[in-house]
Amino acid sequence: MSRCTALPKWRLWLTLLAWSTFVTQIAMASVLITGSNRGIGLEFCKQLLSHSNPPVVIATCRNPDAAQDLQALAQNNSNLHILKLDVVDFNSYETFASKVKNIVGEKGLNVLINNAGISRGKKESLSEMNVKDMTDIYVTNTVAPVMMIKTLRPLLKQAADANKDFPMGWSRSAVINISSGLGSVSNNTFGGFLEYRESKAALNMAERSLALELGPEGILILNIHPGWVQTDMGTSAADLTVKDSVGSMLKVLYGLKPEQHGTFVQWEGKVLPW
Repeated sequence: MSRCTALPKWRLWLTLLAWSTFVTQIAMASVLITGSNRGIGLEFCKQLLSHSNPPVVIATCRNPDAAQDLQALAQNNSNLHILKLDVVDFNSYETFASKVKNIVGEKGLNVLINNAGISRGKKESLSEMNVKDMTDIYVTNTVAPVMMIKTLRPLLKQAADANKDFPMGWSRSAVINISSGLGSVSNNTFGGFLEYRESKAALNMAERSLALELGPEGILILNIHPGWVQTDMGTSAADLTVKDSVGSMLKVLYGLKPEQHGTFVQWEGKVLPW
């Protein structure tokens, strides 16, 4: 006969206290998401605001006036700030960083989610490749995230220093790059998507290098594959809904541990091969 053993009151109290502290730490974090007018970026905003509801959520897009869903969210959430940003307009980064600084204040920026990215279709063969598409995709998917990290590094470090009693992770300071399983060299068994694959593989390499530099400053960096998601880029044939993908990723991100610094994982946390 099985017997259910109740936790001692002191242990239950400590468990509840630890959980309460964990939830509070998550809720304290300020978060910035690039490419938030639709798809994964927009869903990140929706779920952050409905779940942990951070004091500051900064959503960026190229044309805020046309981002109707994002604007509707802002009307009901005073902690959502929408900033105009074209990630390939590098001349605008300094002004953009100043606006972010004015919003987050002395606490700095806890989390940067580099989500903005582009693709130009599958392109099965070498004969379909062209310089413009390769360059545009590389600049958007690889150069822009790296330069955004460089630009916002002082604010990320500010948050890391302000929360030095916390371990590396979401509640202290973190950079999350939305990568892709298509960027895994080891898993490339069917080809295609040449420009996109190369841009994400390069982003994965950048993350490994940046991990060595950002780690000593208390800034965790992680690359995550959201899965094949039903977005404009992923098409309706994809396996995952946007809601399920982002919900799973947030579970992983909320629970980030220092040992996950500099790794490449999929939406449910499984480590992916480089």
